Amino acid sequence: MKLTILFHFVASVLAFPSEKRQSSTNTAVVTLGSNTGSPHHWASGFIYGIPDTLNQIPDHWYTNMGFNYGRAGGAQLGAPARGWIYGRTEYRNRLASFLSNYQTCRKYGAPMILLPHDIWGTDGSNSSTKWPGDNGDWADYDLFIKTLMTDLQAAGALDGLVFDIWNEPDISIFWPRSIQQWVDLYIRTHKLIRATSFMNSVKISGPSMAFRPLASNPWWTTWLSQISGNGTVPEQYSYHLEGETDAVDNDPQYTNASLAALLTTYKLPSRQVNINEYAKFSEQNPAGAAWWISRLERYNFIGLRGNWASGNQLHDLMANLLTKSNPLNYAATDYVSAGEYNVYKYYNLNMTGTRLATSGSTDIALDTYATYANKKVRVLVGSKITATGTWYVKLQGLSQYGLPTSGQLTIQTWGFPGPSVSTPESSYTDLGQYTHTYSGDFLTFPIFQTDITTAWAFEFNTAV
Repeated sequence: MKLTILFHFVASVLAFPSEKRQSSTNTAVVTLGSNTGSPHHWASGFIYGIPDTLNQIPDHWYTNMGFNYGRAGGAQLGAPARGWIYGRTEYRNRLASFLSNYQTCRKYGAPMILLPHDIWGTDGSNSSTKWPGDNGDWADYDLFIKTLMTDLQAAGALDGLVFDIWNEPDISIFWPRSIQQWVDLYIRTHKLIRATSFMNSVKISGPSMAFRPLASNPWWTTWLSQISGNGTVPEQYSYHLEGETDAVDNDPQYTNASLAALLTTYKLPSRQVNINEYAKFSEQNPAGAAWWISRLERYNFIGLRGNWASGNQLHDLMANLLTKSNPLNYAATDYVSAGEYNVYKYYNLNMTGTRLATSGSTDIALDTYATYANKKVRVLVGSKITATGTWYVKLQGLSQYGLPTSGQLTIQTWGFPGPSVSTPESSYTDLGQYTHTYSGDFLTFPIFQTDITTAWAFEFNTAV
């Protein structure tokens, strides 16, 4: 049945547009009573975004959003911190940036992913740079890896460490050499790590491709075919989802299946998936955050929010979840939340208990994440940044929590405005309550998405 919601939207919904007819293509579904496990807040990590000055960002910004995964390696620091290829002093200075970020991560119990390609200095390479394995010469690279491992041990930086062997080799700025030379690097590095006894507790991740796991992608197929059976399978399969917004394969729903098929083809075991960079810059708003959270939770993927900043700003602002009066002033500490931060805060502090089974709209535009705790259901809703329009959320199985199969249900609504990463938004917005009439043990209501950035949360009480 089609119902109308008479919300007084203070931000983006000022007047109701004409509704599209509800169908399976534009409806996301929440199945009540369907326990899919405890919330892990899989999506609450980010790459870089941590100042190298310890405690510059106060604790509450990390704890309220449930920060639980970091990734860094000193990128984009100029002289005298450009990395190994510029000499030992520049290597040590760049490593110091990582170790500072590592301390911050461990303070909050977050694992930390090391980016050795940044410690090496790929962002400062040029046409004359010698790359690992050129002309069959691996001596300097082997020395780099052995020195790095020893220095990590000496710094007490092995607990919670994930060694990400090489980032985005399928993008030429990070690896201007052949696929095979990179595969040789991966296998060589994996074996060096596992031959070092004090590194036994360190997880290895890979291949951290910029492009998706597809049977048509030679970077993936070459790597998979050669790690199969030689003891170099990583503990985490990692890749990025920062492609075109409307690309079918830029979606955990697609890559969950495509990677599983590849693993079967090459007789490789399943592993934890880590999307260690997700969401392109245009998707980094409240609506996009809710959509990505929903997808990552459904497939139990670890997710680290991408970071599209540069220079000092790369090392600040929690990957644009925060802003300040002058975002380019690295030393300033007048932090305030951008709109997207409030989605992660709600996700962490409010969405506890048990997760409920959900499905996104089949047009992939709308998705939901839902939890149940203490006689209350909470549903986070976001649209992938494609277009404005009307979508629907269906709550099915209301009787599973002691509600009648027909009657009335009062729902509290919250709005998460956030037109840009530099717009301060102190919190999410109370949009009031509305009582719906329903029957058939389900309730369907529309989402009027009149902008491409606002996310929503809906809450209602249950009988049990």
